[in-house]
Amino acid sequence: MEDIEIMRRAKQYIESLANGIDPLTGSEVAETDIVNNVRISRCLFYTAGVLQKVIDNGGEVQREKLKRSERADFSLTDDQALALRPVDAEVTVSKIADAINAQIDEMTMTKLKSATINRWLMQKGMLSEVTVNGRLYKHATSAGESIGIRLIDRVSQNGVQYKQCVYSPEAQQFIFDNIDSIAALAVEEAEEKAAAKAERKRLAAEEV
Repeated sequence: MEDIEIMRRAKQYIESLANGIDPLTGSEVAETDIVNNVRISRCLFYTAGVLQKVIDNGGEVQREKLKRSERADFSLTDDQALALRPVDAEVTVSKIADAINAQIDEMTMTKLKSATINRWLMQKGMLSEVTVNGRLYKHATSAGESIGIRLIDRVSQNGVQYKQCVYSPEAQQFIFDNIDSIAALAVEEAEEKAAAKAERKRLAAEEV
């Protein structure tokens, strides 16, 4: 709290200087004073604005998100995994992914994709792919249905009918209970993607 007060006072001083006022006496500074230079004044106003943003953020400087290539692979600590709780409703896999990603620091870690969850469920025989009216859908197998996954009909805002899998609280918990295995698949996918990218780069260099 003390740091916030210091920031507020610093902002007041900077704004006073930007307006050509001595913050200690309240009197106008001389026209020839450097703070009356338009470029200096603009910089002072800008600095005051940055300080206000830090104050509004509770005194913390907003961090920049790392580049995708610099972020850590997805993983959860034991405490984060234990914090996952199913909601008392049927939800889509994207909502489950959102709940999982809410546990991580997205500024420094790669998010878990719902496609990875689907792929893991397919590997475990819980989902399969079926074609309906020319479109490919994920479909719950008998094993998937036994844990609470089912395919339902839905209508988009544009009136287009489609099918979508939804997950009961039991199915959500099944995913949460196996989050380490799903995280391992996410790392495997990331490594395969990186290797494929490196290979494309190598081939492109050979063609030059």
